[in-house]
Amino acid sequence: MISKSQFLKYIQCYKYLWLYKFRRELLPEEVDASLQRIFDEGYEIEDYAKKLFPKGVEVEGLYDKAEKHTKKLIKEGNKLLFQATAMANKLYCMADIFSYNPKTKKWDIYEVKSSTKLKDIHIIDLAFQKTCFEGAGYEIGKLHLVHVNNQYVRKGKIDPKKLLKIEDLTSEVKNVISGVHLDIENALELITKKDEPQVKILKQCKNPFGCNFIGYCWKDIPEHSIYNIAGSLTEKKLNELLDQGIIMIKDIPDDYLTKHKSILHHNVIKQNKIHIEKENIKSELSKLKYPLYFLDYETFSPAIPMFDGYKPYQRIVFQFSLHVQESKGAKLKHYEFLAKDKKDPTNDLLKALKSFVKGIGTFIAWNDVFEKGCNREMARRAPKYSDFLQEINNSMYDLMMIFRNGYYVHKNFHGSASIKKVLPVIVPKLSYKDLEIQEGGTASQSWLTLIDESVKKSERNKLATDMLKYCELDTFAMVEILRKLKEI
Repeated sequence: MISKSQFLKYIQCYKYLWLYKFRRELLPEEVDASLQRIFDEGYEIEDYAKKLFPKGVEVEGLYDKAEKHTKKLIKEGNKLLFQATAMANKLYCMADIFSYNPKTKKWDIYEVKSSTKLKDIHIIDLAFQKTCFEGAGYEIGKLHLVHVNNQYVRKGKIDPKKLLKIEDLTSEVKNVISGVHLDIENALELITKKDEPQVKILKQCKNPFGCNFIGYCWKDIPEHSIYNIAGSLTEKKLNELLDQGIIMIKDIPDDYLTKHKSILHHNVIKQNKIHIEKENIKSELSKLKYPLYFLDYETFSPAIPMFDGYKPYQRIVFQFSLHVQESKGAKLKHYEFLAKDKKDPTNDLLKALKSFVKGIGTFIAWNDVFEKGCNREMARRAPKYSDFLQEINNSMYDLMMIFRNGYYVHKNFHGSASIKKVLPVIVPKLSYKDLEIQEGGTASQSWLTLIDESVKKSERNKLATDMLKYCELDTFAMVEILRKLKEI
């Protein structure tokens, strides 16, 4: 039996389907916080979508039970079902919204997604559903995608009619349906085979979505592999290297790479030495003007806007860390803010930030596109701080660019300019591994718990401490990386 979700993974990588059937014990035992949040938001969007169809009836159960309940409800005269289920020709499918159209005397399917735009995979998704339901004897009419309207701005109570958009994809589904039939046949044949299929790892593991078997499939990939620079290679070039048996970066022919960053990374591994462009680093650091402000934000981006004035997935800036060095050799100062109440933190956060800024020098961020974007969004919500935020953006310096531009390249960056990769190499004494919260996704998700008054106060206080320590390290890491660069 092949479900819709399994088939969509099969489209991505047919090895997934085999592993899911025969090696399910390889799946992670727990869902991480970021993935669980995606699931939760999907359910929340689905609940709002159901409000567009107020007379719908929920189908109960899974598999055989759900299929029988679907048939029972239809026999009783129900014309609108949620999670209607069909099983046919070894296929299994559930439709988010299943609506009978008395004019066409056919059933229309509405697939609900938390994304803000149409994707090719959504059309394939609907094509699978149409194939499965028709195989079970249902006449299918229109096929729709219900997705989030990213132009919706909350004002008062959430309005489902404005929050969500409905697109008719009937003709698009018809254009791909023959191809889907072919892939379903291949998928059904695959799950009869006893031997694990061998698949080249190209770029399918995270596209169009992440695979839960990555840990298993990547277990034998060596440390300095060609996948560290896969972002700079086309799938065709990646495939060519694998065909030649090349898996290590050092074995790539000298004239094969064309992008500057990849060439530098190739050279430092092949020559086993660090690449440092001292004059370029010196030139970059000469742009910094005291006082220096090392700034980092933490944000939460819910699909359903939590407060007035926000769009779906718009960032709520709930925390900052700010290290300040007022002059050369001056003692480092640290300031911080963390919103602990369930209300828009924008004004309180900006009031605190402005109180710590004594004259505009240089604001230093890591990947300043993020901080600048947050500042522009906050300026629209809090216009009285717009000039202040514009001054910050005008004086922002992105420390990451020294590494992204290739002025400092180390093999243990693994082709990345992420602070999580750079810090252990440049400042090995500092580590996120010693913290309870070690990455931004967990920090973001933690805010929902922090502002939840049903959670014990002692747990919230402990969480607040952990969140503050994580954000503080983000800015202190920049302080120490800059110090090392100055020594060079």
